[in-house]
Amino acid sequence: MKKLITVRQLILILLVSLLALKVLYLPSLLSKQIGRDAYLFVLMFLLLDFLVLIMFVYMFNKHPDLSFYDLIKNIFGTVIAKIIMFIFFAFFFIKCWGVFQSNFNYLNENLYTNLNWLTFSLPILVAVLYMSKFGVNAAARLAELVVPIVIFGFLLSLTVGLFRADFSFLLPIMENGFSGFSTVFQFSFWFGDYVIFIVFFGNVKQEENQNKKILFTILISIVFVAFFIAVVFAVFNYNTVCHSNAISDMLQITPSASDIGSFDWVLILIWDAALFLYFTFNSLGAFYCFRQTFFKKWQLLSISLILVSILGLNLFTNFDINTSVTIIKSYLWYFCFFAQYILPFVIFLFSFKLKRRALNAKVCMEK
Repeated sequence: MKKLITVRQLILILLVSLLALKVLYLPSLLSKQIGRDAYLFVLMFLLLDFLVLIMFVYMFNKHPDLSFYDLIKNIFGTVIAKIIMFIFFAFFFIKCWGVFQSNFNYLNENLYTNLNWLTFSLPILVAVLYMSKFGVNAAARLAELVVPIVIFGFLLSLTVGLFRADFSFLLPIMENGFSGFSTVFQFSFWFGDYVIFIVFFGNVKQEENQNKKILFTILISIVFVAFFIAVVFAVFNYNTVCHSNAISDMLQITPSASDIGSFDWVLILIWDAALFLYFTFNSLGAFYCFRQTFFKKWQLLSISLILVSILGLNLFTNFDINTSVTIIKSYLWYFCFFAQYILPFVIFLFSFKLKRRALNAKVCMEK
């Protein structure tokens, strides 16, 4: 199998997947149910995601030349493999729906007073359709250009927030114990970002110390994201619930005379690019799983059907993010939790069966 992307590109894809959604609406949502301890919840879920990443990295290293579909087909057989790929297709499709809507609302609230859905949708969908023609390689190269700028924007917002943060707002820690964590799994949708790894099985060029590079970079990034959530609460305190665009709202806390305050629109554009990248990667994930589940012919037609369906679903919900959040928290979180945690763990456990089977076959051949 031809290796299409480098370890560095893979890390950048994982980074933008980690950052894109968690620094927008999530702090506001968590403040309603968990309060100032939300950063601990985020850290908990990010570490759970990290365990999933470790499992994917392990399976990738054991079978570097197999695609993810080939891996699970060898483990479970064709029928079950297709069912698993369909589950992941639905997972990526739901992600695309949420990210596309988040991007529309983010721009509509921060740069435009009345953004037309067609004006927003058409350029993005055409761009994703065009990139899908060139596969993961084109998306990975785009990540090399854009993700460093996204990281800069994230660090800029974090740095500005530190100047105004009052960490006494975070005390006392766990004042109400774990009572506020009873509904935490309703926010599963905002996590599970490393499932995108399945698209790159068999496509990554092998490098020295690649495991350390991937895992160490992501672990450090997890700490920064959890710390950012803590800073958001340290800045806005009880008003966090009113700040549904935390990443850019952090720049708006500076005095009006400050020059940096006039650059919040730059950060808005940067995060718009981050959301576009995240949408692109999840669209490619949906496309990859769709092809393995149904058919591999008519690639442009397949991705077109997926993108049009995403747009149709957003039109059905009228691009209303409050309606979508209610649907996700009430119903879809069960499916998201299963697809991003339970299913990868089951596949990981059964992957040892594949290893034993390969060893037995080798012994038989030697005999």
